[in-house]
Amino acid sequence: MADQAQSLRELVWRTHSVARVLAVTSGKGGVGKSNTSVNLAIALAQHGRRVILIDADLGLANVEVLMGFNSVYTLQDVIDGERGIRDVLVNAPGGIRIVPGTSGLAKMADLPQSARQNVLTGLRDLQDQADFILIDTMAGIGQNAVGFTLAADEVLLITTPEPSAIVDAYAMLKTIYLRREDAVIRLVVNMAAYESQGKAVAAKLANVARQYLGRNLSYLGFIPRDPHVSQAVMQSNPFVLTYPNCPAATAMQQLAARVLQQQVETAPRKENFFRRFAQSLGIAG
Repeated sequence: MADQAQSLRELVWRTHSVARVLAVTSGKGGVGKSNTSVNLAIALAQHGRRVILIDADLGLANVEVLMGFNSVYTLQDVIDGERGIRDVLVNAPGGIRIVPGTSGLAKMADLPQSARQNVLTGLRDLQDQADFILIDTMAGIGQNAVGFTLAADEVLLITTPEPSAIVDAYAMLKTIYLRREDAVIRLVVNMAAYESQGKAVAAKLANVARQYLGRNLSYLGFIPRDPHVSQAVMQSNPFVLTYPNCPAATAMQQLAARVLQQQVETAPRKENFFRRFAQSLGIAG
């Protein structure tokens, strides 16, 4: 009876839940942003959550490459108004669904009003389809990346211990905080040699955020440098599936558990996201 009651509570929760929108971003390319997006999405799904991953890297969409498949339709078909966003949803390995991206689109803000409205309408159409919507943004502080990060409920900022990556991560922090004071940003340090290195990078960024921005930066955790990651990339397979017991996969499961443990507001979150995203596109929400 206890198991049945728990199942009923889970069903009710899912029926009334609102998708929690996480934007995964970085100050520069090459820090493992998309790979983190893919593997975190799968790790969350392995915890029993419904997860949709949107490949919003409009300059260089590569989620499909990392997962080893090709789609007939992409986000471009939604932008053009030829397909609804549910039409382009793809069932992907690991029990997640993906909105495949489109490459070579410089700025969403340069699209016609109707195209931007198509994107917004499509995102609204996903609000009851998932517990988590992860958005893999473009790298850097360009308008596309910042638009998604400003709209999301939470931002996962990916960096590595390299000095240039840390500097660019701070630039992204500054850009987001200056435009949205209530932004929730959580740092993930990728390719750390060891745990203490990840904590040191997080402490450095947290210190400058407090000193120069007056903000507290949350540290979600680190992903160790692990040869299994590059091996999985070469095989076009997510490492949490191909090498589930490797150090990076273990760390990813820990990150997913911490995301699930975070306090979440249940009320008008979806409307806040869509309103903020509409504003970033310069259209009415």
